[in-house]
Amino acid sequence: VLNHGEGADLSAAFHHEHVSGVTVMPAKGSISNSFLAKLGMREIRKDLVFAIEERERARVLLPQMVERFKLVKKNRGIAYALPITGIYGSHTLNECKVEKEEGEDIMWQVIYTVVDKGGANAVIESAGAAGARGGTILRGRGSASRNTTMIFDFPIEPEKEVVMVLAPQEKVQSIVGAISNKLHIDEPGHGIIFVQDVAAAYGLVEQK
Repeated sequence: VLNHGEGADLSAAFHHEHVSGVTVMPAKGSISNSFLAKLGMREIRKDLVFAIEERERARVLLPQMVERFKLVKKNRGIAYALPITGIYGSHTLNECKVEKEEGEDIMWQVIYTVVDKGGANAVIESAGAAGARGGTILRGRGSASRNTTMIFDFPIEPEKEVVMVLAPQEKVQSIVGAISNKLHIDEPGHGIIFVQDVAAAYGLVEQK
């Protein structure tokens, strides 16, 4: 997750290294500066970049990109690696081996919260109160039809927001609980929260 306008540069850098499956998406990051928040500037434009690579090569490339784009500096962005269980749709990735790696300690997790449009700020605020250091907001649309699709009693329809929060594993349960209580996630139609392990994390998470 980088500042707006840098996603294309990172994508080009990945392509230069022959990395496939690179996608750039617009996103918004939360602003922790209290003065800017009082002025109504609670979000800042970001670029979200997805890339797929084999584990061993990713372990080399990701730190290089973190250094190149100075993500270890404050307010520059974050980067993290997620394990995947399958690759489909890209012929250049067909030879990639997807193997489950066991025995590694999980130190970080990413929390995804899907809510109706307008709920993202409440997610960010409640997560922050529970110890999170910010989040990234994606806006999208689901399927629009008379017969709205239901998943776990949650309607998938237009105007949804997805909030991604990266947090130390020991804080995840309290953050999830805070979000759930604030937005009444346990009630039908109020949202979905899911958590994924992070294989490696860089950038904002390293700041003290």
